[in-house]
Amino acid sequence: MRQAELMDTALELFLSSGYEKTTVQDIVKKVSVAQGTFYYYFASKDALLEAIFARYAKNMVTHIQSCHLDNVTVLEKLQLLISHFYKLCYDGEPGLIAAVLYREKQGELINKLWRQLQIIAAPLFRSILEQGNQEGVTHVMHVDETLAFFAGIIAALLEASSPAEFEHESDPAIIKNKLEIAEKLIATLFGTPPGSIHLEIPTVEE
Repeated sequence: MRQAELMDTALELFLSSGYEKTTVQDIVKKVSVAQGTFYYYFASKDALLEAIFARYAKNMVTHIQSCHLDNVTVLEKLQLLISHFYKLCYDGEPGLIAAVLYREKQGELINKLWRQLQIIAAPLFRSILEQGNQEGVTHVMHVDETLAFFAGIIAALLEASSPAEFEHESDPAIIKNKLEIAEKLIATLFGTPPGSIHLEIPTVEE
């Protein structure tokens, strides 16, 4: 499918040449299609990047939904989603793209992608929290507002515990302290029992 091929090729070029230096012409040349084909699927290079991130986010949600969630507790569902959400932001190709954008000082684009990720993940978070409220496991009065604060905690955690390439903290002891603080903040935010939320730096796949 041309759309997927354009996305995969663009991703490869963004990681090898940088986002700013990669042009639409570079992408279509490598795929051997006309620019009209590109613009049939994507309004711009930014729109293409948004589609790439949306694909990762939707795959994350689909994966979690396929994990037989009927057989696990609300807290286990919440823990699974939080862990995957953090991992998606930190690890793998999304994390590599984020590093490229960070080095290029593409702050506005990073914020747009971050908001998109929140929007895609929000319905699953919302359904889990609503179930948790019904069962008395979570205590969230304003779900949407709470999710906005949750996203802020994760963003602050990513900023505080990013790899050295992001020019942020790399001392394992300090990162561990920040993870523990984030765990307590999230548990308080969602009204779950103390010690019920656990975060760890995802293992980067080779």
